[in-house]
Amino acid sequence: MSIINDIAKTILKPELEEIKIQNSIEKNNLTEKLAELELALEDLSWTKILYGEGEHEFSREALGKISYLSRLMYLKNPLINRGVNVKRYYVWGQGVTIKSKDPEIDKVLQQFLSDRKNQQELTGHAAQMTKELDLECDGNIFLVFFVDKLKTGKVKVRSIPFSQIAEIVTNPDDAKEPWYYYRVWTDSAGKSHEVYYPDWCYTPTSQIYKGKKVEINAPVMHIKDGGFSDWKFGVSRVYSALDWAKAYKEFLEDWATITRAYARFAWSATTKGGAKGIAAVKNKFNTTWSETSSENNPPPTVGSMAISSDGASLTPIKTAGATTSPEDGRRILLMVCAAVGLPETFMGDASVGSLATAQSLDRPTELAMKDRQTFWKDNLNDILNYVLLWAVKTGTLKNKATLIKTDNGIEQLKWNEGDYQDIVEINFPPIIASDRVADVNAVVQAITLGGQISSGMINDDDALRMLLTALGEQNVEQMLDHVKEKDSELSKTMEAFLEKYIRKTK
Repeated sequence: MSIINDIAKTILKPELEEIKIQNSIEKNNLTEKLAELELALEDLSWTKILYGEGEHEFSREALGKISYLSRLMYLKNPLINRGVNVKRYYVWGQGVTIKSKDPEIDKVLQQFLSDRKNQQELTGHAAQMTKELDLECDGNIFLVFFVDKLKTGKVKVRSIPFSQIAEIVTNPDDAKEPWYYYRVWTDSAGKSHEVYYPDWCYTPTSQIYKGKKVEINAPVMHIKDGGFSDWKFGVSRVYSALDWAKAYKEFLEDWATITRAYARFAWSATTKGGAKGIAAVKNKFNTTWSETSSENNPPPTVGSMAISSDGASLTPIKTAGATTSPEDGRRILLMVCAAVGLPETFMGDASVGSLATAQSLDRPTELAMKDRQTFWKDNLNDILNYVLLWAVKTGTLKNKATLIKTDNGIEQLKWNEGDYQDIVEINFPPIIASDRVADVNAVVQAITLGGQISSGMINDDDALRMLLTALGEQNVEQMLDHVKEKDSELSKTMEAFLEKYIRKTK
């Protein structure tokens, strides 16, 4: 058989070589086709998406381009700007109330919240609005904690720009556990730096990692949004809206161009007399104005009379129905609305709005805003518990709690009274504009058990707090302190109010 095979290969050698060449060509063609398909997945007028680790995550370069485009579109495109701003208004527009029922713990919290640098970075209203903008456009926020570990335990918060975080190093055995954040930047003096920052839940054993310095006294908290759970970085929330916002802009530009083209000619004149007749009409309506001479043959003013001989006519050019209406682009606009998660009524069309839209939201939008508030509430709760952790470790709140370590080595507080998870109260005002009268009636009904003086099921502090909240008071805690200072017997004040309410309702 081997001799026969050798003879067959010799005879068929040219044919076999041709088959190999053909297979190679087909394979190369197939590879080129796949490459073309990959390129076709993205709009090349924006960016070619590069893949990151394992081809499951955007590369850091691609994320940087997405962030840049999202920021640029926020500044330039009204739809992206509006979509981001509406979320900011609903989430942070009414502020947030942060307190603790324990006076000593609350004092530590208020010191952190009122610190000027902290207000500039995170706890002030302007900073909170800006952080929401950063998260919408970048998908990532990197907060740095600086702690006075030797004396007061006070925490100051700053942040690292997303553009400066080049890599996130994770636990080799758990890709969802970050260890280090690799920062590369150039300072104002033109000097370049490369430093690793530890994650706030990770304690490094060395001040050097991969030959670079580790800032062990500046742990970083990464707030990630967008993307998937197995991604190291988040991604811009407005990314899916960019193409459609750009398409809508181009649609309106094309419509405006057509309108301007029609506007060049307003009248159509027909006359007899050949070239001489045309020249006479042209001369009649021509202007002699120029930059070097004054007007001596002005065009007819608005409302002038056109007089012509028999056989000559002057009619306006009709443009109605002659071009695409701007309303034909509504479907493109709806794609932008879907991408940013807002109904069409929020994009400037008052004709489809009503009083109901001011006092209510469609359920998906309402839940989306509450979801965002809950997202921030969780992150603020982590930050504030970190503040209290160091207050306990440095002795400021030494007698209030004990330190415990979880199985993964993370330090947490066990409060001597109550659960450490609930020691900080973070409350956002209602998303929907409330009916004040109905809200106050509901609170009073709950306190008085339907018209009867309560037996103390709701204490006086909480009852007054609920009433002030129902009335829309922004500084509830300050108002509560003021009432207490003015009338030390708060229970008598509440009792008098409730008795008056019951008499009125009966």
